[in-house]
Amino acid sequence: MEHEAAFAKAFITSEKRARFIQYLATPKRRQEMLERLGHDLPYLPGFATEIPGTQDFPDELAKLLTAKGAGPACYVIAGGLKADGRVLPLLEALTLVCLHPGGSILSCVPGRLAYYKPESPGAGILLERSAS
Repeated sequence: MEHEAAFAKAFITSEKRARFIQYLATPKRRQEMLERLGHDLPYLPGFATEIPGTQDFPDELAKLLTAKGAGPACYVIAGGLKADGRVLPLLEALTLVCLHPGGSILSCVPGRLAYYKPESPGAGILLERSAS
């Protein structure tokens, strides 16, 4: 839950933040929220950078995220994946979400660094805030 709440507080618009956190925390509503990830994530565009197509692959993303402070593991938020709600090795998680057609979020540093992959064929989005 630390990753989910920190992600929402850092990267989700204020008017959608409480609902995002509440829905993810409720098993019945979680699935509904996860289904929206692919096309309706209300992230703050000021903290988002689209990943160029040449870098939107697991190995390249792992290098990019590691260079920006990601550790060896990340937290997965993704509908349709058994990995949802789990911490996985970074490269393993990136491989899963890059192959997954649905939307997903990898929280690398709570409230500071995340990767958002919308539904395919959308480009991945780096979400990043500096430490305050």
